[in-house]
Amino acid sequence: MIRALQIFLIVITSTFLLAAVGLVALEATWTTPPPGSPQDYFLYGSTGTELMPLPVFQVLPDLFPDQFQPAGKDAGDWIDQFGFIRGKADVNHGLPVGISVTHYRPKSGAPSPVEFVGFNCAICHTAVIRRSDKEAGTLVLGMGNPNIDLVAFGDAVKTSILDEKRLTLETIQSAYEAKFNKSLGPLDKLMITVWLKGVRQGLGQEMPMRNQPFAGADLRNSALMPSGPGRNQPMKETVRFLIDETPEPDGGSSKIPCLYEQHQRDWAQYDGSLRDPITRNSLAALGVGASIYNLRVPGILETMNQSYVYIRDLHGPVYSETFKDEPVDHVRAGRGQTVYMRYCSDCHGWPGAKPGEWIKGKRQNLVTPVDEIGTDPARVTFRFYPKMAQLIYDFFPDNHPLKPKRSDLRPNPGDAPGYINQPIGSAFSRVPFLHNGSVPTLAELINLQPRRAVFYRGSNLYDPARAGLLVGDQPDALRYFRYDTQVYGNSNKGHDYPWAYHGPGWNENELKDLLEYLKTL
Repeated sequence: MIRALQIFLIVITSTFLLAAVGLVALEATWTTPPPGSPQDYFLYGSTGTELMPLPVFQVLPDLFPDQFQPAGKDAGDWIDQFGFIRGKADVNHGLPVGISVTHYRPKSGAPSPVEFVGFNCAICHTAVIRRSDKEAGTLVLGMGNPNIDLVAFGDAVKTSILDEKRLTLETIQSAYEAKFNKSLGPLDKLMITVWLKGVRQGLGQEMPMRNQPFAGADLRNSALMPSGPGRNQPMKETVRFLIDETPEPDGGSSKIPCLYEQHQRDWAQYDGSLRDPITRNSLAALGVGASIYNLRVPGILETMNQSYVYIRDLHGPVYSETFKDEPVDHVRAGRGQTVYMRYCSDCHGWPGAKPGEWIKGKRQNLVTPVDEIGTDPARVTFRFYPKMAQLIYDFFPDNHPLKPKRSDLRPNPGDAPGYINQPIGSAFSRVPFLHNGSVPTLAELINLQPRRAVFYRGSNLYDPARAGLLVGDQPDALRYFRYDTQVYGNSNKGHDYPWAYHGPGWNENELKDLLEYLKTL
């Protein structure tokens, strides 16, 4: 009897050991080949923001057209209505640019037998410049996408996930079979079931801090969703993951920046608060769903590093190449260079004689106090702003590979809140202007033309004459977001250089010359 029991235990133990070895061997196959270049890391690498299983993402817009086509079917699919950049049908499952597909599980980064989708740097920092709704336009990697409404898209996703009647394993499976003419596999079904339970539990736990997500037509209501296209709410999201609180006031919205020639910048962010660009990358990922845990995973860490390698020396687009039928007036531009060197070069620098060279101005990469520059102060004056540097430092454990040096974080006691003076190569593409995106064109930024108090944002076309976004004073299906410069965080005041509009010294001809020169940067 004892001998039989011993044999039984040996068999059971061996079976478990074999199963464990088999699982380890199987997990080794649950991997995604690493991207082959820094550009591929930028486009396809994981930043730890895995959102949901690939099969769910592929059918979610079909199951919830009320959320993913809030303007109706005639306004286009979810890619059009939320401002994503359409990918190629035969690349990356045909998904939009900036959506990664990996075998990482959300939050933990552990291997998954089923592929998950997430967002990476390219989702926000790739754009298309077009002058007509019908033209393909020019794809620009590294350009801040002025049309993507990622905050609203996030609420559409959350609303759909929380609908326990319409989003079930059965409805997902049925929609998947109808779309792809094949069934989900057993592991797909298992992982989707586990994911649904976990993500709903997580959203429920966050509800006291975030409230119910908005849905349907409310996703386009600027009174409810104040960020809108081409912007996010970085201060609010950063405070949320740092200390699990929602700040009030929340620091307003900031536009998605361009990422060209990052080697020219000593400090990152509009307020010059981060010295290490990898810290900038990690905070952006944390704000979109990464965790302190999966940011340790080697493949995800490599995406952080290689994405910076790509943008470190990335050249922005050239106006004359983008608009070959809109030639620059080089006589005016020559005169405008003199105006620029007199009034703009100290803060922003200027092009050097060698290709790609940028000469640093006296005040370039320095922070100009908000009281001096006069632009909207919300981002740098909200309740938690003086504590942000210490909060970020304390958030990362001492042994974390992404923990920044304390000396690489600002503000510090005694620092005046303000905005950093940046180099402005490829100035025409940095639309819209000011840190909050409150000025649609360069013509308005330099006060050649009056700045509009209210305009509509969305899938805005490009206006070469004014060097900026073509915006109207009435909405349509594609330009729906009411940007009101009287709203908290939306002011278009300040940066009155060279002169305030029709103020002392205002010179229309010199400003026309300056605008023409800015197109050449």
